[in-house]
Amino acid sequence: MEIRNTAIEAFLKSFAFSVLLCLYCACFAVFRARALLKSFDPFELLHFTYNVTLALFFLIRIRPSVVSMNPAHWTVALVTSFSGFLFARAAPSGSVLLLSTGDALIAVAGLSSLAAALTLGRSFDIFPALRRVKTRYAYQVVRHPIYLSAIAMRVGYVLKNPSIYNAVLLIIVAILYDRRAKYEEDVLSCDGSYVDYLRRVKYRFVPGIY
Repeated sequence: MEIRNTAIEAFLKSFAFSVLLCLYCACFAVFRARALLKSFDPFELLHFTYNVTLALFFLIRIRPSVVSMNPAHWTVALVTSFSGFLFARAAPSGSVLLLSTGDALIAVAGLSSLAAALTLGRSFDIFPALRRVKTRYAYQVVRHPIYLSAIAMRVGYVLKNPSIYNAVLLIIVAILYDRRAKYEEDVLSCDGSYVDYLRRVKYRFVPGIY
């Protein structure tokens, strides 16, 4: 069910909303910067760089021609975006293999997410919206490399913090990311070039599988 409200739609398309999202990412960047000042951590540096990049892109992004007015789309986008905070720290498994694999996944996923965000550039968004369609680099392989990276990052965290709660939450979050991708594709399909893109790039997350 979509909301028919021109004021809300105008706000979601406005520069004011972009500034709000910019400030949101800037706050996280400040948090990461403080952590880096206390002690250097490559993961904190990666998160800091990612948040600064998103803050900049939100500030200069292209105004959308179409934006989803479906509250379900907004809810799924927000839940998946903030889902990293829902995972709980668990007792270390004691397995060096799990810990090292988890760290490697987080690092690769973080770098991949940053690279995909740089590809989107001024077309980056949280809610499903139509801006300039970008189909270069990783987007020539799968349709949603950022969401794939986000899921991989959460898999890495679960490997480092194994628990039934985290495992169940991971499955739920992965399903929600799939729904988020579908909602985004529905909105982007308003552009004929994106429909052609869907025909060329058949896989949503994993080449040859899904």
